[in-house]
Amino acid sequence: MKKAIYHNAIIGHVLITALGSTMLVLLILVSFVGAGPFADISKSGSNNVSNLNKSDEAIKSYDNAIEINPQRSEAWSNKGLVLYHLNKSDEAITAFDKAIEINPRDSDAWKNTGATLGNLNRYEEAVKAYDKAIEINPQDSDAWYNKGITLAKLGKFDEAIKAYDKATEINPQLRSLVQ
Repeated sequence: MKKAIYHNAIIGHVLITALGSTMLVLLILVSFVGAGPFADISKSGSNNVSNLNKSDEAIKSYDNAIEINPQRSEAWSNKGLVLYHLNKSDEAITAFDKAIEINPRDSDAWKNTGATLGNLNRYEEAVKAYDKAIEINPQDSDAWYNKGITLAKLGKFDEAIKAYDKATEINPQLRSLVQ
């Protein structure tokens, strides 16, 4: 039972980028309480799912997953993402650091650490986090792009252009953002 609950929470992480945090929260809640309470949402005639603000429940779900298996880096990283979206940057960094401690090759945790550090105007540290993410996954166009933004904020425009060029080489769709 606990393994299935944790598995559903991890699946939610995969969906967060495609469906957004509201859908992730819904999936987590369904995995814990079953579909019963949500069975009539599609029939309600309104968009109740998009109005759910269940970030606290998402954090509690990840805390439960961490309690079940504190060595799952994905649970720590996912918790960090929720905290990041709540602008709880210090707590997010703590969660990402724990994910990295467990799995130093978690490129997403490094990339998300970089984004969080950037939001705190800790640009030099953010660049180092992006470099680590890129070292692990050199084809991560988002890491290259975010590194470029951060380098530009540091006034390192030549390096920023190189990072943007690499990002757009990997993902040509980013060209519209860079121009």
